[in-house]
This record gives sequence, structure tokens and C-alpha cells, in this order.
Amino acid sequence: PQYDEHELTTQPDTQASKEYVSYLLDSLDGASLSGLKVVLDCANGAAYGAAPSSFLLAGAQVVAINTECDGVHINENCGATHLAQLKKEVLSHKADIGFAFDGDADRLIVVDDRGNIRDGDAILALFAIEMASKNMLSKNTVVATSMSNGGLRKFLETNGMQLVETQVGDKFVLEEMLNNNFSLGGEQSGHIIRTDFSNWGDGILNALQISK
Repeated sequence: PQYDEHELTTQPDTQASKEYVSYLLDSLDGASLSGLKVVLDCANGAAYGAAPSSFLLAGAQVVAINTECDGVHINENCGATHLAQLKKEVLSHKADIGFAFDGDADRLIVVDDRGNIRDGDAILALFAIEMASKNMLSKNTVVATSMSNGGLRKFLETNGMQLVETQVGDKFVLEEMLNNNFSLGGEQSGHIIRTDFSNWGDGILNALQISK
């Protein structure tokens, strides 16, 4: 069939969006984020609606930036690879924490309340401590790539855990996790996988878990 590009239109699937936000909220196990002030840099991408909605419904006070959804300005001087604006907004709003997603919202970088950048290595360390304390960290092992800082390995070993290293690429991290039944892995770039939730990276879900 022949199509005239001017005749093509798209409509958001609101039911799918509602189900996804419900899934995100379920991941909190009833925990409230009331009292938490967050800044969300949605990178003019996939997180533009679900991220602010899920945080608001969880009780957080939200400042959302870069929420255009026209598909034109995705990642343009914003999001996980351009953190200057997020740092500025976190400090100016005196927020507790800031989250920057990438265009398809599978990656996440954190800015703390002092404006410090916390990358995927810091997120892996945070989750590892939490999951190990709840006996949820399979084989006390974290999977990461050769791009991770050596400090991550030292931190894990100091706390009774180990690091398994793969080549760069989240597909290699996931392959290692599935082949050996590991529950936590990711990349310094902020692509974090927790198999207690899913077999893929979800930046919004991980932001909620960090907030929790």
C-alpha cells in the first residue's frame, strides 16, 4: 500500500501507559516517597510521561524537565549524557535527588543533593548492599563490564561480594547474568538490570528503587 506521510497520525496508547505506571508503582511494595523532592530529566524521550506520573503517584514532590514528546529533540543537550541542567535544577530547587534518563529510558544517572554525579557503578554498589542485606543478591555477585571503575570491585570485595566482568555492552551483561543465575548487573553508563524485576534495564524503575 502507498501512504502519504501527511496522512499518517499517531495516538498514544493510554491503557498501556496506565498499566506500565501501575507496574512501576507495584515495584515499591507500598512504600511512599512522601517528603522526597526529586528532579527528573526526561531527555525529551520515553520517560516524559511515565516518570513524572509514577513519582507523583508515589507521593514525591516532582520537578520535571525536558518533557517534550514530539520525537525531535530526544537527548538534545539533556538527559543522561548532558547533566549540567539537572545539576543546576537540583541545587536551585534544593531537591533531595535528581535522575537523568536517556532517550529510551533504559539508562539512568543520578545527581545527589550536593550536585555530585553518581553513575552506574555507584548505583550497582547501592543495590548490591541493599540486595545482599535481604539475601536477594544471587551468589553475592555483581556483573559489570570492563568500563567499571576498579573501586567498584574493591568496594564489593570489602563487603563480602564479588564482581564478574564482561566485555562492554548490556547484552553481554545480561547473557552472563542469565547463564549463571546472577541477579544484579549493569554498566557504568547507567544501564542497570535487576532480575528480581525484569530481564532488561528500566531507568524509571531503578530511579524509584533508589528513591525507596
